[in-house]
Parts: sequence; C-alpha cells; structure tokens
Amino acid sequence: MTQEELRQKGLSEEQIDYVMGAWEDAAGEEALERAMAGYRFSSQAARESVTRRVREAHLPLEEGRLRGLEELMESIRQEDPDAFWTDEPPVRFTVPMGPEMAPTREQIIKIPDRARRRAAIAENMRLFKGED
Repeated sequence: MTQEELRQKGLSEEQIDYVMGAWEDAAGEEALERAMAGYRFSSQAARESVTRRVREAHLPLEEGRLRGLEELMESIRQEDPDAFWTDEPPVRFTVPMGPEMAPTREQIIKIPDRARRRAAIAENMRLFKGED
C-alpha cells in the first residue's frame, strides 16, 4: 500500500508515517531472517549475537534486501571467525609424545578423573599387561 492510498483512505500524515514505519520494520525483519538463513553459524548463540548486531546497524531496506549486509557480515566474520561454521576440520594442538614422554603406570593410576584414567590405561595398555 502506498502513502497516497493511505491518504485516500483518510489517514493523517502522522498515521501514515506510523503505518509505513511499521511496514518497513516488519519487512526488514522478514528480510533479516531470509538473510540469516543464508549463513551457517557455529551455534545458536552465535546466530543470535550476529543477528542482534545486524539489527543494531539499522541497515536500510531496498527492494526487499538489506543494503550493506554483505559488508557488515564480512566485518563480523573478520572480528569473530569462530561465530561462523566452516567445513574445515578444527585445528588440534597436541603435545609430541615419544617413548621418553610417555606416562608411567603410577602416573596413570593417580589420575583422579575416572574417565580420563580409563582412557589413559587404554592408550597405554602395554604398561598394564600381565597385571591382575
């Protein structure tokens, strides 16, 4: 509906401004949801955080799209790359282990966390072979 159509229906300029603003807000939300569906986030919290930042930027709506969204999203991606899902496997940092750095049987037995202790025993079963 255009402003002229609203005038013909007898609405005041103040009412027309209110209706048009409400329409733009609603259309902006639909456009925002469509745009966010095009990105893959690492978590729901990341999605909500990025969506909030886009809302706070008050990007103008043009032809059903948020103008400047791509630039803003790239800026956010540069600032917080972990917020976005990637198909690359995560980088894992490990301590190099050689025979001289392997844990001893006594060190493994003293591990307080039962699950970690059992995992260490499984990884170092050679230390426990032949023991009852």
